[in-house]
Amino acid sequence: MEHVACNMKVAQTELTETEYRLLQEYAKKKKLTLKEILRQGAMRIALEDEIQRDDPVFTEAPVAKASGKRERTSVEHNKYLYGLSK
Repeated sequence: MEHVACNMKVAQTELTETEYRLLQEYAKKKKLTLKEILRQGAMRIALEDEIQRDDPVFTEAPVAKASGKRERTSVEHNKYLYGLSK
């Protein structure tokens, strides 16, 4: 990813020690600065993030029926949609 200098803005955040260490190690492996890694990550998320329209959360009918019983659908939704536990 090529970077072109223009009117740059500062975006500040906080990282846990683990997040910081992982990013530093990744940057070192790629021979880039932490700033370059964070900028690339932000751009990748902003440009590549998209809705997967075939995801069952968008295509399946509701699994909870109005039966008067307590359902755990909101807690166990991954199990119902993807066959996963939690």
